[in-house]
Amino acid sequence: MTTPNAAPQSSARTTKFGKKLTRHKQLHRMLTRKSGVTIAQLQKTFGWQAHTARAAISAQRKAGCVVDRLETDKGSVYRIVEEQGTQ
Repeated sequence: MTTPNAAPQSSARTTKFGKKLTRHKQLHRMLTRKSGVTIAQLQKTFGWQAHTARAAISAQRKAGCVVDRLETDKGSVYRIVEEQGTQ
């Protein structure tokens, strides 16, 4: 007797409509949170090395977002404060 295989759980987050978010969109959401995001949080969420997380933040800057960096006791906290086309 065989048992039906359960569908594997996806580690990607989904929207309320069931669409999977790309890493780019997940990163953008994390950076637009009021509390921002640390490099350590990005490493844990995406499994990235620190230099990869910093490069992804840099890519957001190149895309036209203004990314603010604040020094805290947890380390640097990054947050998008302005996006291209908004002022």
